[in-house]
Amino acid sequence: MTYDSVMPELIIYQTTTESTATSIRISSRRCCSSTELLKQRKRNLIKMYMGLEGIPEGYPEVHTLNLGYNNIDQLSAFVFWNNSYTGVRKLYLQQNRIHHVSVNAFKGIRQVRQIDLSDNLITDFDPYTFKSNNRLQKLIVMNNLITFNRLQTFLLSHSIEYLVLSNNKIDQIYEMTFLGVPNLKSLVLNDNEIFGVSPNSFRTLDKLHYLSLANTGVHRLGESMFSRIPRTLNIEGTPLGLRFEPPLKKVTGESVARLLSLSRLMLEENYFDNPN
Repeated sequence: MTYDSVMPELIIYQTTTESTATSIRISSRRCCSSTELLKQRKRNLIKMYMGLEGIPEGYPEVHTLNLGYNNIDQLSAFVFWNNSYTGVRKLYLQQNRIHHVSVNAFKGIRQVRQIDLSDNLITDFDPYTFKSNNRLQKLIVMNNLITFNRLQTFLLSHSIEYLVLSNNKIDQIYEMTFLGVPNLKSLVLNDNEIFGVSPNSFRTLDKLHYLSLANTGVHRLGESMFSRIPRTLNIEGTPLGLRFEPPLKKVTGESVARLLSLSRLMLEENYFDNPN
Protein backbone atom coordinates (compact mmCIF):
# COMPACT_ATOMS: atom_id res chain seq x y z
CA MET A 1 0.00 0.00 0.00
CA THR A 2 1.44 3.39 -0.96
CA TYR A 3 1.53 6.44 1.32
CA ASP A 4 -0.84 8.28 -1.02
CA SER A 5 -3.52 5.59 -0.60
CA VAL A 6 -3.30 5.78 3.20
CA MET A 7 -3.94 9.51 3.53
CA PRO A 8 -7.64 9.60 2.40
CA GLU A 9 -8.48 6.79 4.83
CA LEU A 10 -6.98 8.78 7.71
CA ILE A 11 -9.13 11.79 6.87
CA ILE A 12 -12.35 9.71 6.80
CA TYR A 13 -11.85 8.33 10.32
CA GLN A 14 -10.83 11.58 12.03
CA THR A 15 -14.40 12.01 13.37
CA THR A 16 -14.22 8.95 15.66
CA THR A 17 -13.32 8.93 19.37
CA GLU A 18 -10.69 11.26 20.81
CA SER A 19 -8.24 8.41 21.46
CA THR A 20 -8.65 7.14 17.91
CA ALA A 21 -8.25 10.62 16.48
CA THR A 22 -5.04 11.09 18.48
CA SER A 23 -3.75 7.77 17.18
CA ILE A 24 -4.66 8.76 13.64
CA ARG A 25 -2.90 12.10 13.95
CA ILE A 26 0.26 10.33 15.14
CA SER A 27 0.02 7.90 12.24
CA SER A 28 -0.42 10.84 9.88
CA ARG A 29 2.73 12.49 11.21
CA ARG A 30 4.64 9.21 10.86
CA CYS A 31 3.37 8.91 7.32
CA CYS A 32 4.55 12.40 6.45
CA SER A 33 7.92 11.72 8.11
CA SER A 34 8.30 8.55 6.07
CA THR A 35 7.40 10.45 2.92
CA GLU A 36 9.94 13.13 3.75
CA LEU A 37 12.56 10.43 4.44
CA LEU A 38 11.86 8.93 1.03
CA LYS A 39 12.29 12.34 -0.56
CA GLN A 40 15.57 12.85 1.30
CA ARG A 41 16.86 9.52 0.02
CA LYS A 42 15.96 10.54 -3.53
CA ARG A 43 17.73 13.88 -3.08
CA ASN A 44 20.98 12.25 -1.92
CA LEU A 45 22.38 9.65 -4.30
CA ILE A 46 25.59 8.01 -3.09
CA LYS A 47 27.37 5.46 -5.29
CA MET A 48 30.87 5.24 -3.88
CA TYR A 49 33.25 2.26 -4.18
CA MET A 50 31.10 0.60 -6.87
CA GLY A 51 33.68 0.30 -9.65
CA LEU A 52 31.70 2.65 -11.91
CA GLU A 53 33.39 3.54 -15.19
CA GLY A 54 30.84 6.15 -16.23
CA ILE A 55 28.10 8.40 -14.88
CA PRO A 56 25.03 6.28 -14.00
CA GLU A 57 21.50 7.28 -14.92
CA GLY A 58 19.72 9.36 -12.30
CA TYR A 59 16.69 11.63 -11.94
CA PRO A 60 16.04 15.39 -11.63
CA GLU A 61 15.20 15.20 -7.89
CA VAL A 62 18.82 14.41 -6.95
CA HIS A 63 20.38 17.36 -5.10
CA THR A 64 23.59 15.70 -3.89
CA LEU A 65 25.41 13.22 -6.11
CA ASN A 66 28.46 11.42 -4.72
CA LEU A 67 30.34 9.23 -7.19
CA GLY A 68 33.66 9.28 -5.36
CA TYR A 69 36.12 6.39 -5.27
CA ASN A 70 35.16 4.83 -8.62
CA ASN A 71 36.90 4.27 -11.97
CA ILE A 72 35.39 7.09 -14.00
CA ASP A 73 38.07 8.29 -16.44
CA GLN A 74 36.37 11.07 -18.39
CA LEU A 75 33.41 13.46 -18.38
CA SER A 76 31.89 13.76 -21.84
CA ALA A 77 29.70 16.58 -23.17
CA PHE A 78 26.34 17.03 -21.37
CA VAL A 79 26.98 13.83 -19.39
CA PHE A 80 25.04 14.96 -16.29
CA TRP A 81 22.19 16.53 -18.25
CA ASN A 82 21.88 13.41 -20.43
CA ASN A 83 21.60 11.27 -17.29
CA SER A 84 18.82 13.45 -15.79
CA TYR A 85 20.82 15.24 -13.03
CA THR A 86 19.29 18.61 -13.92
CA GLY A 87 18.56 19.47 -10.27
CA VAL A 88 21.93 18.53 -8.76
CA ARG A 89 23.42 21.09 -6.34
CA LYS A 90 26.45 19.29 -4.91
CA LEU A 91 28.58 17.02 -7.07
CA TYR A 92 31.37 14.84 -5.66
CA LEU A 93 33.73 13.08 -8.09
CA GLN A 94 36.81 12.74 -5.90
CA GLN A 95 39.17 9.76 -6.13
CA ASN A 96 38.35 8.66 -9.67
CA ARG A 97 40.64 8.44 -12.72
CA ILE A 98 39.32 11.46 -14.60
CA HIS A 99 41.87 12.76 -17.11
CA HIS A 100 39.55 14.48 -19.61
CA VAL A 101 36.74 16.95 -18.93
CA SER A 102 34.73 18.15 -21.93
CA VAL A 103 34.11 21.88 -22.13
CA ASN A 104 30.39 20.97 -22.15
CA ALA A 105 30.51 18.32 -19.39
CA PHE A 106 28.60 20.47 -16.88
CA LYS A 107 26.20 22.11 -19.33
CA GLY A 108 22.55 21.77 -18.35
CA ILE A 109 23.07 21.51 -14.56
CA ARG A 110 22.32 25.14 -13.74
CA GLN A 111 21.56 24.52 -10.04
CA VAL A 112 25.00 23.16 -9.15
CA ARG A 113 26.73 25.09 -6.35
CA GLN A 114 29.68 22.88 -5.43
CA ILE A 115 31.88 20.52 -7.46
CA ASP A 116 34.66 18.36 -6.01
CA LEU A 117 37.11 16.89 -8.54
CA SER A 118 39.90 16.14 -6.06
CA ASP A 119 42.36 13.29 -6.53
CA ASN A 120 42.04 12.75 -10.26
CA LEU A 121 44.38 13.11 -13.26
CA ILE A 122 43.17 16.43 -14.67
CA THR A 123 45.85 18.56 -16.34
CA ASP A 124 43.73 21.53 -17.40
CA PHE A 125 40.26 22.85 -18.24
CA ASP A 126 38.95 24.75 -21.19
CA PRO A 127 38.34 28.23 -19.69
CA TYR A 128 34.65 28.00 -20.65
CA THR A 129 34.01 24.70 -18.82
CA PHE A 130 32.01 26.28 -15.98
CA LYS A 131 30.83 29.44 -17.77
CA SER A 132 27.17 28.35 -17.89
CA ASN A 133 27.04 27.22 -14.22
CA ASN A 134 25.94 30.59 -12.88
CA ARG A 135 25.33 29.30 -9.34
CA LEU A 136 28.61 27.45 -8.91
CA GLN A 137 30.36 28.90 -5.86
CA LYS A 138 32.88 26.30 -4.73
CA LEU A 139 35.26 24.34 -6.96
CA ILE A 140 37.75 21.88 -5.46
CA VAL A 141 40.44 20.48 -7.77
CA MET A 142 43.18 19.55 -5.30
CA ASN A 143 45.57 16.64 -5.93
CA ASN A 144 45.49 16.73 -9.72
CA LEU A 145 48.02 17.65 -12.43
CA ILE A 146 46.86 21.20 -13.17
CA THR A 147 49.22 23.73 -14.75
CA PHE A 148 48.53 27.30 -15.91
CA ASN A 149 48.84 28.62 -19.47
CA ARG A 150 50.68 31.92 -19.79
CA LEU A 151 48.47 33.03 -22.67
CA GLN A 152 45.00 32.43 -21.23
CA THR A 153 42.94 32.74 -18.06
CA PHE A 154 42.48 29.56 -16.06
CA LEU A 155 38.67 29.71 -15.89
CA LEU A 156 35.86 32.07 -16.86
CA SER A 157 33.29 32.27 -14.06
CA HIS A 158 31.67 35.21 -12.29
CA SER A 159 30.05 32.95 -9.68
CA ILE A 160 33.01 30.96 -8.26
CA GLU A 161 33.97 32.33 -4.84
CA TYR A 162 36.03 29.46 -3.39
CA LEU A 163 38.74 27.79 -5.45
CA VAL A 164 41.01 25.04 -4.09
CA LEU A 165 44.00 24.03 -6.26
CA SER A 166 46.32 22.50 -3.66
CA ASN A 167 48.94 19.92 -4.67
CA ASN A 168 48.92 20.27 -8.44
CA LYS A 169 51.75 20.96 -10.91
CA ILE A 170 51.52 24.75 -10.75
CA ASP A 171 54.93 26.36 -11.00
CA GLN A 172 54.02 29.87 -12.11
CA ILE A 173 51.14 32.32 -11.73
CA TYR A 174 50.71 34.66 -14.70
CA GLU A 175 48.97 38.01 -15.01
CA MET A 176 46.08 36.41 -16.92
CA THR A 177 45.68 33.35 -14.70
CA PHE A 178 42.83 34.60 -12.48
CA LEU A 179 41.50 37.31 -14.78
CA GLY A 180 38.33 35.31 -15.46
CA VAL A 181 37.28 34.69 -11.83
CA PRO A 182 36.87 38.25 -10.46
CA ASN A 183 34.59 37.30 -7.55
CA LEU A 184 36.97 34.93 -5.78
CA LYS A 185 36.89 35.31 -2.00
CA SER A 186 39.11 32.36 -1.06
CA LEU A 187 42.00 30.95 -3.10
CA VAL A 188 44.05 27.97 -1.89
CA LEU A 189 47.25 27.09 -3.76
CA ASN A 190 49.07 25.08 -1.09
CA ASP A 191 51.70 22.45 -1.90
CA ASN A 192 52.49 23.60 -5.43
CA GLU A 193 55.99 24.41 -6.64
CA ILE A 194 55.17 28.06 -7.59
CA PHE A 195 58.53 29.72 -8.03
CA GLY A 196 57.20 32.71 -9.99
CA VAL A 197 54.33 35.15 -9.35
CA SER A 198 53.75 37.87 -11.95
CA PRO A 199 53.50 41.50 -10.71
CA ASN A 200 49.71 41.82 -11.26
CA SER A 201 48.70 38.21 -10.59
CA PHE A 202 45.90 38.94 -8.08
CA ARG A 203 45.06 42.50 -9.08
CA THR A 204 41.63 41.70 -10.55
CA LEU A 205 40.55 39.88 -7.37
CA ASP A 206 39.16 42.84 -5.43
CA LYS A 207 36.93 40.58 -3.29
CA LEU A 208 39.74 38.25 -2.19
CA HIS A 209 39.71 37.71 1.60
CA TYR A 210 41.86 34.60 1.99
CA LEU A 211 44.95 33.56 0.03
CA SER A 212 46.94 30.47 0.98
CA LEU A 213 50.35 29.78 -0.54
CA ALA A 214 51.56 27.40 2.17
CA ASN A 215 54.39 25.02 1.28
CA THR A 216 55.05 26.62 -2.10
CA GLY A 217 58.23 28.16 -3.50
CA VAL A 218 57.00 31.75 -3.19
CA HIS A 219 59.89 33.95 -2.08
CA ARG A 220 58.35 37.38 -2.60
CA LEU A 221 55.01 39.17 -2.78
CA GLY A 222 54.30 42.83 -3.41
CA GLU A 223 51.54 45.35 -2.84
CA SER A 224 51.21 45.89 -6.59
CA MET A 225 50.01 42.31 -7.00
CA PHE A 226 46.72 43.20 -5.28
CA SER A 227 44.03 45.82 -5.80
CA ARG A 228 42.73 44.91 -2.37
CA ILE A 229 44.95 43.41 0.33
CA PRO A 230 43.49 40.06 1.54
CA ARG A 231 42.51 39.82 5.21
CA THR A 232 44.41 36.56 5.68
CA LEU A 233 47.59 35.38 3.96
CA ASN A 234 49.05 31.93 4.66
CA ILE A 235 52.76 31.66 3.79
CA GLU A 236 53.70 28.79 6.09
CA GLY A 237 56.62 26.76 4.79
CA THR A 238 57.47 29.22 1.98
CA PRO A 239 60.92 30.79 1.41
CA LEU A 240 59.27 34.14 2.17
CA GLY A 241 57.88 32.95 5.51
CA LEU A 242 61.15 31.26 6.46
CA ARG A 243 63.06 34.53 6.13
CA PHE A 244 61.61 35.61 9.46
CA GLU A 245 62.39 34.42 12.96
CA PRO A 246 60.25 32.76 14.08
CA PRO A 247 59.02 31.73 10.63
CA LEU A 248 55.77 33.37 9.57
CA LYS A 249 52.72 31.19 9.05
CA LYS A 250 49.28 32.76 8.80
CA VAL A 251 49.28 36.57 8.69
CA THR A 252 46.06 38.49 9.30
CA GLY A 253 44.65 42.02 9.37
CA GLU A 254 46.96 45.00 9.01
CA SER A 255 49.98 42.72 9.31
CA VAL A 256 49.36 41.53 5.74
CA ALA A 257 49.92 45.03 4.31
CA ARG A 258 53.05 45.46 6.44
CA LEU A 259 54.38 42.11 5.24
CA LEU A 260 53.83 43.02 1.57
CA SER A 261 55.56 46.34 2.07
CA LEU A 262 58.45 44.68 3.88
CA SER A 263 58.73 42.02 1.18
CA ARG A 264 59.12 44.77 -1.43
CA LEU A 265 61.82 46.49 0.63
CA MET A 266 63.71 43.22 1.05
CA LEU A 267 63.57 42.67 -2.71
CA GLU A 268 64.93 46.16 -3.39
CA GLU A 269 67.67 45.62 -0.80
CA ASN A 270 68.72 42.39 -2.52
CA TYR A 271 68.78 44.14 -5.86
CA PHE A 272 71.09 46.91 -4.69
CA ASP A 273 73.32 44.40 -2.92
CA ASN A 274 73.46 42.23 -6.06
CA PRO A 275 72.65 44.47 -9.05
CA ASN A 276 73.83 41.84 -11.51
